[in-house]
Amino acid sequence: MGINIREENILVRMDQPGSAHQLAIFRILLGLQIFYSSSSKIFEYVLQVPDIANNKNIFPTWINQCVDAIAVPYLQPITQILGICLALGLFTRYILPFLFISFMLLFSFYYSRHNAPHPWLYIWFPLLLLNFTKSSDALSLDKWFGIIKSSTDPSAKEYRWPMEMVAAWLAYIYVAAGVAKLVPIYKGMHWLDGGTSQDMMYHRFLYSMDFYIFKHPFFDYTQNQWIFVALSIASLCIEFFCVMIFLTRRCNTAIFIFLMIMHFFLYLTGVLGFMQLALILSISLINPEFIEKRFKIPQLKTARL
Repeated sequence: MGINIREENILVRMDQPGSAHQLAIFRILLGLQIFYSSSSKIFEYVLQVPDIANNKNIFPTWINQCVDAIAVPYLQPITQILGICLALGLFTRYILPFLFISFMLLFSFYYSRHNAPHPWLYIWFPLLLLNFTKSSDALSLDKWFGIIKSSTDPSAKEYRWPMEMVAAWLAYIYVAAGVAKLVPIYKGMHWLDGGTSQDMMYHRFLYSMDFYIFKHPFFDYTQNQWIFVALSIASLCIEFFCVMIFLTRRCNTAIFIFLMIMHFFLYLTGVLGFMQLALILSISLINPEFIEKRFKIPQLKTARL
């Protein structure tokens, strides 16, 4: 069956019934992830080491200097506490703006001192998005204690558009990563010839799960160039395949499987910390009808897209 992009694209889907429970599950997992990420010992480490990364962020120098002084003793525990409140759905509408600010400031400190990928890339936009949603209408202490008045319809459209926006963010992250591998052209040529993949697997081997589990490489990483070429092209295909999220939901299962395979392989080769982030954002790829059925809510009366 062909894909009807006119009827299945993300803009059309935003106006269809959603799932209060799907949005709530995402809120819970995001809150737990924020608590986990902000509890890392890396903050104490980067506080002690010289500032060698010298990464620039959006904040002026005087704000960065203030953040450097309060990041670990104050911002870190504040972010942890607010992350737990988000997961519990306690005073959600009130804590979300403060959580967004503390999270951004804390991870700006991390980013400025550590030249590597960071969890904020996956988290900051969904966290900002939750400020404009009714994410505590289900599975929350706010609802349990009657702090909020939730919608009488758990499949209302107001629960659908946030999940579609999260799906769009997921697609953006991976499509942008694919573009970044190819631009500028000389960088793209180096990626396509397998050089970057080979360098990553070769130099990270002693720090990878491959070493701790198998004790030896799968093959000679200094040879077999065609394998690295194949891996590099495969990663690009997976990342660009995510553009289908904007056009239809029919490919969501395949996209999820391919992303998990890619992240699991990266995990084995020493690139840690991003599989669970991809999993959390992938909640948005689930059909809301499936979620509501699990909570014994009447079936949504809409065409399955």
